[in-house]
Amino acid sequence: MKSIIVYFSRTGKTAQVARSWSHRIGASRLEIIPMAWRGTFREVLHYVCATLTRKDMEIDLYKVDFEKYDRIVLMVPVICGMMSAPMRTFARQEAGKLHNVEYVIIHKGIKMRHKSLIAWLDKTLGEKHVAASSIWAGWGKEYKPARIDGESILK
Repeated sequence: MKSIIVYFSRTGKTAQVARSWSHRIGASRLEIIPMAWRGTFREVLHYVCATLTRKDMEIDLYKVDFEKYDRIVLMVPVICGMMSAPMRTFARQEAGKLHNVEYVIIHKGIKMRHKSLIAWLDKTLGEKHVAASSIWAGWGKEYKPARIDGESILK
């Protein structure tokens, strides 16, 4: 099975989880990067505001043929209970083009199931997810998904 992990990481935690799991399952990786991202205070403030107000953020171009992958794993970082703006923008741009999608919600707070986030992704992408799970990316180094539903390739 040929898989790709798509992720955005502001602090490096989601990148660490994506790297770890891509090596375990032999998947490719695609990092979503905001346009002209240098991590300055102004850019971080713009990121937080766009995330909390559910607005899109301009992201760098990427060229990936998602049709050649059997499974697309979206690692979605959550800040204050909301999907990060760059991943929201990616989902809206790829609406109707992604198939066999699995969601992995990356969070650092209270363990939540994020049912409304999963429902929004299904509606936006126009297809029901194959699997959904969450990973608490706190202080530990072992990132194990808590299974929510479906057949995850992250076993």
